Amino acid sequence: MTDQPVTNNSTGPTLSVGAVIGARPEALHDDAEVALDLALGHARITVSWADAQPKPGALDGGVVETVRSLAAGLRAGGVAVWVCLLSPDVPLWFDNEGGFTDERTARHWWPRWVEAAADAFGDDVDGWVPFEAPFAMANRLVPADPRKHGEVVDTLLVAWRDAWRILQGPLPVAASLDVRAVVIPRDDVVAAEWARRDEHLRWHTWLRALRDGMITIPGRADRELADLAGSCDQLGIAVSGDRSLELEGLLHRTAEDGPDRPLAITFRPTGPDGDARAEAVSEVLASTRRFASSMPIERFTATDLAALASALR
Repeated sequence: MTDQPVTNNSTGPTLSVGAVIGARPEALHDDAEVALDLALGHARITVSWADAQPKPGALDGGVVETVRSLAAGLRAGGVAVWVCLLSPDVPLWFDNEGGFTDERTARHWWPRWVEAAADAFGDDVDGWVPFEAPFAMANRLVPADPRKHGEVVDTLLVAWRDAWRILQGPLPVAASLDVRAVVIPRDDVVAAEWARRDEHLRWHTWLRALRDGMITIPGRADRELADLAGSCDQLGIAVSGDRSLELEGLLHRTAEDGPDRPLAITFRPTGPDGDARAEAVSEVLASTRRFASSMPIERFTATDLAALASALR
């Protein structure tokens, strides 16, 4: 199955509109029903590594069956299923060994989880997002130490390459990079230095890595990593906001600086209530549809299913 364009209010024949479903595990099946009712083009399920692999090397049969059953129901209704393999709740045993802050631990266990997930779900899904928002992930793990932060960024780039080596093939693999416009302060030297580092990591580091296979991290020597160049089938950006996005500029810069790939957008709406978030989704989706007439945008994914439903109805 390939993504089909959503039928509700859709004008672009190539743009698939979808949502992240099951932010709460107990809501998975309810969310799936909404996705089917809306005739979405796709839905993304984030499989909790912590739940799926509570012990090293062992998959939880209940989690596997839940994901397979959910995917089967969605696909039977014409909704393509994408799976994300990493959320903040990594297994406790992995975290106790250092997780992604320890290069050897990450190099040992992360590829084994990706292999296990590919074996368990590969016949039941339509695409992969190994992980999303790597800049935010590194900041969450090491927020205030530039040296250790750089080490984590490097480890995450290797993790991405390892996932690509395992997953590339019949199903598309999509990146989802947390880019945004960065303003460099003029009157604060320290703040300006941090902003330049932010700019470099959000844009230059990840996009150049995916384009050329070269890892460039401030404070570390540049190095080339085998099989990193071109390691995605869709080049996605993850953005958030309340409607004041500079989306066109972000998309153009992503397309110019990254590898030559179709584009995808994941939008996390912000706002004080459901109405405000629905309005944000409606506005950003309308902009995406306009841009899709001249740019190779293949997917729009909202992280708030209720807001997307309000925007489409």
